Amino acid sequence: MPIMKKTRITALAALPLSAVLLSGCGGGPVRAGAAALVGDERITVADLDRTVRVWRPEFKADPQAGAVRGEPPEQQQQMGTDAASESDVRATLSTLVFLRIGDRAARDNGVEPTGGDVDQALAMMDQAPTSNAVSMTLAAGLPKDRVRDVARFNAIQILLMDRFGWDHTPNSPTARQAMLRFDQALADAAAKLKVRVNPRFGTFDPAKVTISPVVYRLSATESGVR
Repeated sequence: MPIMKKTRITALAALPLSAVLLSGCGGGPVRAGAAALVGDERITVADLDRTVRVWRPEFKADPQAGAVRGEPPEQQQQMGTDAASESDVRATLSTLVFLRIGDRAARDNGVEPTGGDVDQALAMMDQAPTSNAVSMTLAAGLPKDRVRDVARFNAIQILLMDRFGWDHTPNSPTARQAMLRFDQALADAAAKLKVRVNPRFGTFDPAKVTISPVVYRLSATESGVR
């Protein structure tokens, strides 16, 4: 089986994570203490904070993870030792939400990856020319011990794309069509789960299956508008 040049979780990791201010507000009411609600599942602020605190030193020590994420080495090394940046926290939360959406898309389409499927996806990640499974996991905002969670998502992508007619030929028309159907499966799953994100962390876009940055609205005095 050929190595997929970019899985959706890798693409998520490679998104630019600079603190760009985009429009948007909250994704609906979220219970106190929750960073996000994905269906009936709650991602707590405490769990998100713990995940980011474990991830930060591991990511800083892995240049390949920074390369996958598109961060210059000097920027990666200059990461502070105190509170994580908004973009770092948002990236981690995005991946945690993304993994759950992948699970729902798999169930909705009759796919359940086995341990062997996950092992195979993990091996494929380790065969990437310029990265490996651990670096990809760190680039996605998760610590090393979550590597099998990322591999499971990639296994789901492979199984679903196979179901959607992927011919395993890079950039072929059938491969592109299978990827479009996979993206739609994710969007459909996200819509069914009614993902809600605490406005403190950004806004969830179910069509793009991403969390947009928080908007900071200046007061009239600060903006110069009176």
